[in-house]
Amino acid sequence: MVNRRRFFRYAAGSAFTAAGFHWLTGRSATARDPLEGVDLDQFCLKYPYNSRCEDVLPGVPATAPEGDAYSLSALLERNEAGARVPAAGLDNLTYLVINEGPELAPYGISAKCTHLGCTVDWNPEENAFVCPCHGSRFDENGQVVDGPAADPLARVTVTTNQDQIGLVNAPPGKY
Repeated sequence: MVNRRRFFRYAAGSAFTAAGFHWLTGRSATARDPLEGVDLDQFCLKYPYNSRCEDVLPGVPATAPEGDAYSLSALLERNEAGARVPAAGLDNLTYLVINEGPELAPYGISAKCTHLGCTVDWNPEENAFVCPCHGSRFDENGQVVDGPAADPLARVTVTTNQDQIGLVNAPPGKY
């Protein structure tokens, strides 16, 4: 049988432990949302099929240069495989890549030239990106074909959710 002295020792110890936990972590010991304080964009990039991500489009919406948001179904309907479609939303113009199917690639190609930062243009006849400033040329995947640029065009992450397209200023596969 537990005596009163032992009972009060356990009760006091439990109270001090709970108060200490709260003081150290800033949280109470009660159940809370496990995603509290988590960046939902990054969480949904890593776990896109989680039920919390049903209505989340990570990143910023991809828009036409005129400002209207792209619809995934309309974009795929109007473009063939191999197309590079300009999209605004990030600091620099990004080209969305249409693959066979047609389907949208999980990456986009930044239009910022790696030589001096000019905006490259997509030339579908040559199947290449061309820099109007100093003549650097890049293939359809952004790899350098002719300098003075030494580095390939950067890639960004492209996300989709419920017919929306998002752009994340991070390399694909980082998550």
